[in-house]
Amino acid sequence: MFLGAKLPPIRWFCLWLGCAVAAAAPAGTADAGEAVALGERVYRESCIDCHGEQGEGSDYYSIPLTGDLPPSQLATYIANTMPEGDAEACEGEDAEAVAQYLYDAFYSPFAQARNRPPRRELSRLTVRQYEQTLADLVASFLWRPEWKDNGGLTARFIRKRNVAGIGKPAKLHLPGIDFRLSELTELDESFRDPEAKTEAQFGNDRVDVHVWVSGVVRAPVTGVYEFFVQTNAGAELTINHQRVIDAGVALANGEEERARVKLLGGRVYELKLSSGRISKDDLTLRLGWRRPGGVDETIPARHLSTGNAPAIAVTEARFPPDDRSVGYVRGASISPEWHEAITNAALETTAELVEQIAELEGDREEPVTRDEARSFCEEFAARAFRRPLTDDERWRFVDRHFQSGDAADETVSPLESSLLSVLKSPRFLYPEIGYAAADAPPLQRAAGRLALALWDSLPDDQLAGAAREGWLGNPGALDQQAERMVNDRRTKAKVNEFFRHWLHLDETAELTRDPEAFPDFGPRVAADMRTSLEMLLDQVVWRGDADLRQLFLSEELFVNARLAKFLDVDAPTDAARPDTFVRAAADTRQRSGVVSHPFMLTSLAYYRDTSPIHRGVFLARHLLGRSLRPPPEAVAPIAPELAPDMTTRERVTLQTSPHQCQACHVLINDLGFTLEQFDAVGRFRSVDVGKPVDTSGGYVATDGSEVRIGDSRELAEYLANSPDVHRSFVTQLFEHLTKQPMLAYGSAVRDELSVDFRQNNFNIRRLIARAAVAAARAN
Repeated sequence: MFLGAKLPPIRWFCLWLGCAVAAAAPAGTADAGEAVALGERVYRESCIDCHGEQGEGSDYYSIPLTGDLPPSQLATYIANTMPEGDAEACEGEDAEAVAQYLYDAFYSPFAQARNRPPRRELSRLTVRQYEQTLADLVASFLWRPEWKDNGGLTARFIRKRNVAGIGKPAKLHLPGIDFRLSELTELDESFRDPEAKTEAQFGNDRVDVHVWVSGVVRAPVTGVYEFFVQTNAGAELTINHQRVIDAGVALANGEEERARVKLLGGRVYELKLSSGRISKDDLTLRLGWRRPGGVDETIPARHLSTGNAPAIAVTEARFPPDDRSVGYVRGASISPEWHEAITNAALETTAELVEQIAELEGDREEPVTRDEARSFCEEFAARAFRRPLTDDERWRFVDRHFQSGDAADETVSPLESSLLSVLKSPRFLYPEIGYAAADAPPLQRAAGRLALALWDSLPDDQLAGAAREGWLGNPGALDQQAERMVNDRRTKAKVNEFFRHWLHLDETAELTRDPEAFPDFGPRVAADMRTSLEMLLDQVVWRGDADLRQLFLSEELFVNARLAKFLDVDAPTDAARPDTFVRAAADTRQRSGVVSHPFMLTSLAYYRDTSPIHRGVFLARHLLGRSLRPPPEAVAPIAPELAPDMTTRERVTLQTSPHQCQACHVLINDLGFTLEQFDAVGRFRSVDVGKPVDTSGGYVATDGSEVRIGDSRELAEYLANSPDVHRSFVTQLFEHLTKQPMLAYGSAVRDELSVDFRQNNFNIRRLIARAAVAAARAN
């Protein structure tokens, strides 16, 4: 870009000459139009060889002229740095004229839309969309899962003499499975100490206590979960109707069995666990997991329920990663690896459907007839294509597969052949092709887009029925459906995924710190911090009034006993158990909301020290939506031991002081410094290397307005009310839902959503629904 460009000497001379000529013009005689004309003349005379006719760059400088710096900052940078070696040659009105021209021609939102018009691209299903759609397609033929917000599982206990039951069984609701039988005071003493009650009656006969645990488990994110069972008895664990642990022989005390299971986020899975106490041993039983990127823990009650669920189709096919280069995930690339993955997934799903077809058609003993199989395939294709089949499609994907002779003579059955053709069809893999190819009715198209935006999946029966019967076209009907669908667990999973991206969590590796500097920090504290942040997001977005501003201003901090001790905060007494999180009041003079949350602060720090640059880049790029390019070359920070008497702020200021760094770092540093009162593990501090911490900073908005920020609380208050934050949030959320650039839908859509968002107290749930409806209505 023009800022910070290292041009060949001859071109620096040309730029200097152009500015010098411009400087000869009488000051103060040009109006705004003349100033822009002056800036354009200087650009064309002195800069075009390097930066191109349309700012596209050249062999000398390949980076295009794009960004979002306001004219005031552009002018300051030009005046300070251009030309190299003679910065005073272009300043004042001349630098302002060049800056205004650059802004109008390349930097303003209007200029960027004009120079590079955004458009909606034909995209395949992303990996997440494919997996979610496949799971819902199969599930649409089954019964619906049941989730109860009661936080725990049902445990049934029975005493057995040899193999016969003794006495009345007992049933308990347990928030988690981590107990010693003798300590379950809710049970009758005969369960906790059966030998004392039965020895006289039964002599030397064995008397055991067996336990059956049942319910469902909810996966918060998509990925591979490692379940483990610790017991001193035998144990069997079933997840998603699949036995994953079969340890019928008693394990040694404290020994464990493990199993890795892939789960889709936002869905509930059947969970069954059985174990038993052998003779006089005191039964111990613990059921835990390691979430993707997490640590071993007893499964928390908030992820458990006493409901039930059918089997969820979770493909084991390995997909190549989707493209994330534009700031959101999109299905843009087609590769042999992707084709292989969808083929493997189609084969896997077809095999399971053929095996379970009798169950899908209902419980019965006689085999499925050819006509019934054909009828099933027709319904399967219609649901997969998200609309009724045309006559041509009915023949191509169903009827022709059933035209051959005796099924016993066929290598691939008509059922398998039909299902495979549907799952490999572009009509399934590219929803927009499916709509256009068959001239799909507009209401079916709207229903499909709405489900894809909110669920990454297919319309359910209610939405599909509304489209089929025509009342989805009534005024307000799409909005009503969207409001209903927002509260579905699939929307919650998708939106939670957005927050992981928005808050930089997906890019956060395992948090480690120097054990000498932070001896009490470790993986469990890091996991507690992450859980605390997830609970804050859940509280504000899904249990509170969903006000975006509260994500910055919330005075609540969720802690367990371990995290409360680490952060030195007072926690209610019911946080005594390590896995029990409760609300604690945060000292708002020190921290509030997500920006100063300990997990965020820790993830944006170095191994031994803070990183104002990392924190500033996060604030500028993810929250304020500012355009920042990577540095031209990687530069290691000045190590603390090389400047032991300098604070982190002083070292960063020194290292980024050259003018060519300031175009970005004047923005980055002033934001990052406001969080310097928190150390590398997110704890409050008032001194750094014996000096008082300086948290003063500021921000220049995209409209050129300036604000001074004194500390993290003032930062939170500014972010909560910043138009840059609001505009960026609306844009990023819309693009996450649709997988398309927002401006491709027209600036009117962006403006309408922004106005509605502001007028409705920045309600995130309403914005989700309104954004999905806007995408569904698009031509």
